[in-house]
Amino acid sequence: MKKLFVTLYLIFVISNINAQIGGYGVYKFMNLPTSSRTAGLGGNLISVKDDDVSLALQNPGLLNPSMNDKFAVSYINYLAGISFGSAIYAHTFDSIGTFSCGLQYINYGDFVKADENGNKLGTFRAAEYNFFAGYARDWKNFTYGGQMKFIYSQLESYLSTGLAIDLGGSYLSNNKRFSAGLVFKNIGMQIKPYADVREPLPFEIQAGIAYKPEHMPFRFTIIAHDLQQADISYINSNLPVQKDLNGNVIPVNISLTDKIARHMIFGAELIVGKVLKLELGYNYQKKAELSIPGLSSATGYSFGMNLNLGKYYFAYGKTFISLAGGSDTFTFGMNLGQMFTKKSYDSIKDDAPKS
Repeated sequence: MKKLFVTLYLIFVISNINAQIGGYGVYKFMNLPTSSRTAGLGGNLISVKDDDVSLALQNPGLLNPSMNDKFAVSYINYLAGISFGSAIYAHTFDSIGTFSCGLQYINYGDFVKADENGNKLGTFRAAEYNFFAGYARDWKNFTYGGQMKFIYSQLESYLSTGLAIDLGGSYLSNNKRFSAGLVFKNIGMQIKPYADVREPLPFEIQAGIAYKPEHMPFRFTIIAHDLQQADISYINSNLPVQKDLNGNVIPVNISLTDKIARHMIFGAELIVGKVLKLELGYNYQKKAELSIPGLSSATGYSFGMNLNLGKYYFAYGKTFISLAGGSDTFTFGMNLGQMFTKKSYDSIKDDAPKS
């Protein structure tokens, strides 16, 4: 046990050395939204514990018995011909815990291959894959879990592989109205680098809470991301330089409030019975970094909807990335344990976890 804790500590320290946000780390696709519900609530959801199996990829500490035999697959139509998605399945073994496995991928599309003189030599593709397996176990009001990741990346003729783990936990109050989550993501290293130098993985610490007021059909969520680094602010070097009357450059000053807000993602769900959920999210960091000064836009905002039909559910999420466009996320899920049963729709609804 001592050796295990020492190993995890060393991996944590190595992953956190010289941490930066922009342009730092490989396999960054692992931190992208993995489902329509996640996308609709601002791009992250690690604090809601229910039967939505797609959330377990965000935080293995959300795996629980209500996800037994649930399967979900998501597809995201991104910018510039990029697409990514995920598939996940979970199964619970009595007295042991809940296990999950699946795949996360990103396809960067086709590129023109040319030499230094601009002569076209054909085309090439670039894609990355994350094969994962997770486990979680309940203890009183808490759930703790972990997730192993094997990453394979091919960018033209350059290949890289890596190993990582996620460690997460969640809490659900007795009245089911308050929940919280904490996750340490992408603790690991490159096994095979693209070239001669190993690059760090995008290690991240996230924490979040969710609250559903009594007798109200709303659930509110707050997620804090990139907690491993206090200041994640970014100054756009393309903005016009401001000078005082003496011609001296006026340095850009980002307030403490702004720096704190860049860690935050705010979301709200409207729960319409047991069948429909509507989501709205606001990601301050995206708003601050991707908006164009002087031009109004919906950058940083997102919305989504989930339609639960018992054995199946369908979901859609829309994220406004910039004036250049946004992304559309589609999720389809099913309860494989009920696929071949004769349970009526009413009994399926009665079996569903209370939101």
